[in-house]
Amino acid sequence: MKDEINEMDRRELNEDSFKSAQGASQITPEEWQARIDLAALYRLAALYGYDDLIWNHITMRVPGTDHQFLLNKFGLLYNEVTASNLIKVDEHGTVLSGPTDVNTAGFVIHSAIHNAHPDMKVVFHAHAPAGLAVTALKDGLDYLIQDTSMLYGDIGYHDWEGLSLTLEERDALAKNIEGKSCLIMRNHGFLTVGETAGEAFMNMYYLIRACQVMVEAYSTGLPLDKGPEEIWKLSRRQYADFPPGKYEWPALLRQLDQVDPSYRQ
Repeated sequence: MKDEINEMDRRELNEDSFKSAQGASQITPEEWQARIDLAALYRLAALYGYDDLIWNHITMRVPGTDHQFLLNKFGLLYNEVTASNLIKVDEHGTVLSGPTDVNTAGFVIHSAIHNAHPDMKVVFHAHAPAGLAVTALKDGLDYLIQDTSMLYGDIGYHDWEGLSLTLEERDALAKNIEGKSCLIMRNHGFLTVGETAGEAFMNMYYLIRACQVMVEAYSTGLPLDKGPEEIWKLSRRQYADFPPGKYEWPALLRQLDQVDPSYRQ
């Protein structure tokens, strides 16, 4: 009975917030659902320690558009982001709805991906402390544990070019993540993408954990067993039956609703 009441409360919250937002500007039901999912990603990033005060950014393509995408208002903590306070911009950085407080680096990094890769609907950038050390390692990430195999061969690298404030960096970003789900931005941070919010989040979750485990394993000073390449390839194929986010996302939303459902507003 409790779950039924909670589900009813969630539906009413979604409907009331949608009507309020629709009164301020023309927002389709599809866009409103995208806003809820993106706001949930911000809250989950804060919950799991992938945020960085007011910095970093997560974006989602607006359903039914070619290059418009949603991102956070610059200056908000991740646990302050809601469906209604997200900003909508086009490929040129023009604000279509919401406040004009757009993080320049956020636009540069995310427009690079959204403009070049239509299939990458969600782009998640993070400076997660648990994995930052690996961005400074010359040889990058080692695959050491089973669940890292779902990312085997799926991680690209992007050389550091200083703060991402110029449009010239976009071509390299788009090229380096082509055909990949994850990007290690050397001396900087991480980027993961997905067709859905759940896919982008779980790619980040496993990428960060892989980095954390690698640092911990190497810190022991003991010999490491990296496993044979054929088994890594086999495990990668086996994980195809468990697409990232498909099963985890509903559970993650339930977790958020138990903590604070205000992201839906």
